[in-house]
Amino acid sequence: MAQFAHEFKITGPQMSLTFTAPEGTTTIGRSTENDLVFVHPLVSRRHARLESSPEACQVVDLGSTHGTMVNRKSIEAQSPVTLQTGDVIEIGAFRMVYQQLELVQQTPVYEPPVEIEPEPVSVPEPAPVQEPEAYLAEEEPVTIEGELVEETAVTQPSPPEEETTRTYAPIPPLPPQPPSLTAQLPESNGQFQPPPGLSATYSRYLEYLPEIYHAGPGSFITRFLALLESILTPIEWNIDNFDLYLDPKTSPNTFLPWLANWYEMTFDESWSESSQRQLLLEASEIYPRRGTVWALRRILEIYTGVTPDINDQGRSLEAFMFTVRFPLREQQVNRTAIERIINANKPAHTNYTLIFQA
Repeated sequence: MAQFAHEFKITGPQMSLTFTAPEGTTTIGRSTENDLVFVHPLVSRRHARLESSPEACQVVDLGSTHGTMVNRKSIEAQSPVTLQTGDVIEIGAFRMVYQQLELVQQTPVYEPPVEIEPEPVSVPEPAPVQEPEAYLAEEEPVTIEGELVEETAVTQPSPPEEETTRTYAPIPPLPPQPPSLTAQLPESNGQFQPPPGLSATYSRYLEYLPEIYHAGPGSFITRFLALLESILTPIEWNIDNFDLYLDPKTSPNTFLPWLANWYEMTFDESWSESSQRQLLLEASEIYPRRGTVWALRRILEIYTGVTPDINDQGRSLEAFMFTVRFPLREQQVNRTAIERIINANKPAHTNYTLIFQA
């Protein structure tokens, strides 16, 4: 039976690596006791796990808050999903591209020893033998002060000995190292920085092009695609996670007034962020009962943190009058903001008296 290795190319905020899952269980989550730690608000403390065996690899969501997606489809919690080559796991802002690599077991083949023949030894050619006529014997002996100087044989210089040597083709020099990209890449000009999880020298778009375009990190085509990816990928992130914008618990602060506009509500600078989110969480219950004592009391309670006493049944009250009494001193709250809330949520034909009594 074929056996496989399970490899994941992981990209995300401040992370880009290749991970080979060991046999057994690999836990994934935000806390540091996990085998793979993904630090991001959308990742639960114990988010998911990988179950690897020599035959297959499965991913299991551990009941995370924001879920786990495989090929852009959410998977059920505690339900193992068997991965295929090319599957993409999305956990928060992190992507894990799965690759199944088959392990080939090679059987050693016996090869008889090869007899190594001795290399031929080059022997230099012998020097040519000097002929007798090469000697200059015509000169008469020279006598100096009665002494006879012996005749000296002068010979012609012999040609240099020729040596037989092996010649090899010269090894071409290594290509020069590419110049440093520090001063050339857009990210080094002091203005451009790719979004978290992306690189200025690598782009996953390269995986969709023929291999002839795979020129390596730092090449023109790679940097060009990385520039496009830095523009398009954040848009894809927003589209893929747009539901987070519509949830008051995870929506950005600047998006809260837009959500309140759905219920004809407005927030001024006196509203705290927690109060805005709480009101939006209950807006679906408050809005249908707008104009009632319960709805007005609940809105004022969320804004001030205390429950006001609203009386519209007293015998001493004039027609279409009611009182709003707070167990607070007036200096503790913003009276103008409270009056604005009451005017926006009371019946149009009524009037009221606002009382502060600590």
